[in-house]
Formats: sequence, structure tokens, C-alpha cells
Amino acid sequence: MTVETDAPVVETIAMDDDAGGRWLADVWHKIRRRGWLVALFALAALLIAVAYLRSADYVYTATLRVSPAPSAAGGGPELGALGSLASLTGISVGRSEAATPFRLYVEAVHAREVADRLSRDDALMHTVFANEWDATRRSYRRRQGVLSSLKEGVFGILGIPVTAWTAPDGARLQGFIAADVSVQQSVKSPLVTISLNAVDPAFATRFLSTLDRTIDDYLREKALARSRQNVVYLSQKLAMVTLAEHRQVLASALADQERQLMLANNPAPYAADPFDRVTASLGPTSPRPLPVLISALVAGLLLGVAAAVVWPLRRRTVLSERSAAALP
Repeated sequence: MTVETDAPVVETIAMDDDAGGRWLADVWHKIRRRGWLVALFALAALLIAVAYLRSADYVYTATLRVSPAPSAAGGGPELGALGSLASLTGISVGRSEAATPFRLYVEAVHAREVADRLSRDDALMHTVFANEWDATRRSYRRRQGVLSSLKEGVFGILGIPVTAWTAPDGARLQGFIAADVSVQQSVKSPLVTISLNAVDPAFATRFLSTLDRTIDDYLREKALARSRQNVVYLSQKLAMVTLAEHRQVLASALADQERQLMLANNPAPYAADPFDRVTASLGPTSPRPLPVLISALVAGLLLGVAAAVVWPLRRRTVLSERSAAALP
């Protein structure tokens, strides 16, 4: 009877382990021999990072935290007593389906109407689009750089449509807000944080304050217009209806709309109440020097190690090819 043995397998595994150990030792030996190459790559990466940090535009972050205003929490464009009036016609209106002024405030941050209103502020527009504003000619002009020309050329070759330049207006300001103004909400907090990144912290704080007032005024005007229309309609209906039940519902709805008018006419914040004044970060938030330097150093070391391992192999391959070519 023959008994099979696993000795060859064990020997193969041992040989593989030995080969792996020799390979690691060979790699470590090459890194030690080419340590100057690793240091050179690390130094070059650090110099590039330093040059970037010296030429970069440091960005500051301004933040505005808002909470629902009393009018937004207790009323606004919700139907209120009009829900009872709607139920008389068989229409079911739930409060969860209605948009509160505060919810509209959050959505209006990136709205086109708000951007159009902000674009009427010449000082604000000149700051946002400072690269295109010509103070001497008192007009906007396109600044065509090398990168822009190269980009348009590449897009033309690829058949990608190129958007024609237009003077800064509400549409372009809306694009700026969509790209640079962020809104952060949390289910754990009643506050909403609106932030803007800008090179000039004073401008960032001023922009957020203007944005807050513009949105609040916009929603206030919409609420006033709707409530006035509702008051006129309900007053006319109340004069025509004779059924006591209907008159009671109409009177309740009319009182609710009068209340909305009172809240909207109040000079206090209508939709959102700033929890604190707009503040800007004390130091730049981007780029951050320490993470940039550490990342550059790590990248330089990795590239240096790769070069130290691969370059001798490449050199050996070239020499082998030359030797082989020299043989008859």
C-alpha cells in the first residue's frame, strides 16, 4: 500500500517564501542604495507644494445660521382655516403638504428670482465678477486667457458646444450662488447653516447678509400679495353667502388671512430669523498648509521609492539589450 506525502508541496511553499523574502530584501537594498533619489523626489514635491501655497488664493468661509421665524413657525402660506373651506368642496388639504415660509426660505437660496434681485446691486456684482469689470470703461468685458482659448479649441475639435460669453446678470449670479453658496441642514438641529467661500472674508459676510435680507423680503412680498388677494376674495364671498355654516368657515378663513397680513407687515424677520450675526473664519479654510505639505511629502516619498526600485531595473534592461545587440 502506497502512502502519498505532502513533502513536495511543503518544499514549494518554503521555496516561495524564500523567494518572496529575497525579493523584499532586494527591493530594500535598492531603496537604500538609491536613497538620494527618494530624497530628491521628496524635496521636489515639497518645493512644488511651497510654490503652490505661495501663489494660491487663500479662501475664507463665512457662515450664517438661521432658524424659523415666529411667523414662519406659526403661519405663512399654509392654508390654515382655508383648509376647512376647501373641505366643503370635497378637497382634502393636509398641513404636511403645505410649504412653510422657512422651507421656502431654504429653497429660495438658489432661486433665480433671488439672484435677479441681487444682481441689481452694482457694488455686489462688481465684486463677484471683478475679473470682468472694467472700472475705466465702466462696463463688463470678456477676458480671454490662454486656458480659455485652449479649452474652446479643444471643445470645438470634439464638437462640444461652447457657451457664448454674456455680461454678468441674474443668470450668471445664480450660477455663482449654486457653485459657492452651500446650505446645510440636520434633522437633529432646527438651525440651517448657509456658508460661502471667498477670498475676501468681508465680502463673504456682506454677501450672506444681503442674501438673507433679499430672500426674506421676497417671501414677505409673495405672502402679502397672496393674503391680500385671499382677503378680497373671502370678503366678496362672505357678502354673497347666506348659509350660516358657510359664513362661519369664510369668516374663520378671513380672520386667518388677516393674521397672515399682520405677520407679513411686521418689520421683524418674516421667514427666517438669524440665530447669530454672519461670521467669517479667523484663518483661511483652503488651502490648508499643513495637509498640503504632508500630502506632498508622502507623494514625493512614494514616487521616489518607485523610481529607486524601477530605475535600476530599467537601466539593467537597457544594458542587457545593448549587450545582446553587440553579440555576433
